[in-house]
Amino acid sequence: MSDEILRYTDLAALIQMAKARGWNDGRIVREMSAGLAYAEALNLARRAAPLLDLTVSEFMRLRKNE
Repeated sequence: MSDEILRYTDLAALIQMAKARGWNDGRIVREMSAGLAYAEALNLARRAAPLLDLTVSEFMRLRKNE
């Protein structure tokens, strides 16, 4: 996904579109947080994790591709 989509799209809509395409939570997290510094990813995690039904720590763990 391009940065423009992430910048201007509502997170809930973005997650809904990704799930409709059959993406799992790990792929959604990695795509959303790709190229972000840790602090930016943490800020994203605080907003997006509840929408994915994850905790912030789970979001950050998935981001690291563990």
